[in-house]
This record gives sequence, C-alpha cells and structure tokens, in this order.
Amino acid sequence: MATDWTQKMMDVAQPHVPEPVIAVGMLQPAGTWGAFGAGQLSGLAGSLMRRAANKKAGGLAKQGAFSTKTALFAVTADRIYAFNAKPSGRNWKIVDEVGDWDRSDLTITTTPGKMSTKVVVDVQSTGDHFELEATTVMTAGDFTQRFLDEIAKT
Repeated sequence: MATDWTQKMMDVAQPHVPEPVIAVGMLQPAGTWGAFGAGQLSGLAGSLMRRAANKKAGGLAKQGAFSTKTALFAVTADRIYAFNAKPSGRNWKIVDEVGDWDRSDLTITTTPGKMSTKVVVDVQSTGDHFELEATTVMTAGDFTQRFLDEIAKT
C-alpha cells in the first residue's frame, strides 16, 4: 500500500501549528542538487556550493558537511510556518520552529527546474530573503506539487 505523504507530513506538522494545516512542503537550500552533483566530481566544489546555498537559504534548512537539513513548511489559511525537520525512523520529526509569517506579508516566487523547483520567499515587513528548493523528481513530484499550488496563492 502506498504512503500518503501529504497526510503523513500534515500529521507531523499539525501538533506544532495552532490552526488547521492545509498544505505541507519539504524544502532545502536552493542549489542542493547542484552541490550534490558537483561534490561527486570535487569535494571542494561541492563544499563551496553548499556554503553558498546555505547563505542564500538565510538559515532555513542549512546543509551540513555530510547531510542536507530540511525545512518543513506548514501552510494554513492565514500563515506559513517553517520548522527544521529530520528523519526519524520511517517518519519525520520537528526539531524546532524557524519561521512564522502572515501569508499577506510574503512574496513567494517559484521557478521549475529539472529536479527541483526553486522557491524564493521574501518577507515584506523585514526584508528577509530565503532561497530554497523543493524536490520534484520521482515520487516527490505529486507531494510537492500540492504544496507549490497552495503557496502560489500567497
């Protein structure tokens, strides 16, 4: 039986969000896939690309030397919440909250690519800028598209 990842991730996020979660997405620093590819050819090139990606991600979903950290975004009717998340067995675990914004205060742009969709989040009131990406290859595409469709309404 196939796993309903959307519902599973909504169930992970809901206890941390005070209103009903209507969509969830998993984001990583923009350029993660490129850094992975470059790292296969040159460890130094991969490391430099990860460093640049972390800087553009503004502290959300920071990549480590050997692993990529993931931000779980939970979308409600009026707000978007961001959490650092990590795999825990066959599930995911919220580590801590790293963002909470009113949807009307955000400008979100998405740019589809071959393996991922770049997601740029700008917070109008603070000037904060986050460059992330959502994996869209393989089975992640269906799960991710629901999230991308919802944030496009922001």
